[in-house]
Amino acid sequence: MLNEIANEDNYLSSIRRLVRKLALNSYWLQTQHPDLTTLSEVAIQTLYDEIGYPLTVQTNSYPPGTVSPIHNHGTWGVVALLKGQEKNTFWQRTPTEEFKDKVTPVAEKVFCPGDVISFVPGAIHCVEAVGDTPMVTFNLYGETHSKARFEFDPKTHQAKNF
Repeated sequence: MLNEIANEDNYLSSIRRLVRKLALNSYWLQTQHPDLTTLSEVAIQTLYDEIGYPLTVQTNSYPPGTVSPIHNHGTWGVVALLKGQEKNTFWQRTPTEEFKDKVTPVAEKVFCPGDVISFVPGAIHCVEAVGDTPMVTFNLYGETHSKARFEFDPKTHQAKNF
């Protein structure tokens, strides 16, 4: 399917619609998610990841207050929020002569159950589980290009492979 669609915006829009339909209509997906063993660690359940096939499917559970590093994914991605609330902070590269990996926040948005977001490979964000309940997401990613996946430090203006 992906090879038949002319550009990234078109296929991400198509995938978002399918993921939203799955997230809203799948009892299994709504009820089966990784359990948090502690209140300080993210729990990840890989549902599909096969060598040679450019697709990863997983569900993630985040304790309240968990904040991810600022990062990109090095691939396209579609994420559906199943439970809780997720605040995304979006960043953009703002390089200077001194700091080629400088990033600056440009927007924030809080997502609620049923919301679906997609990312292009260079999109930079961080997520925070807001509210008092754990956050659960369904994640679908293309093939990650590890040399293009980074974690950004907004204090030192450095990027390192993530």
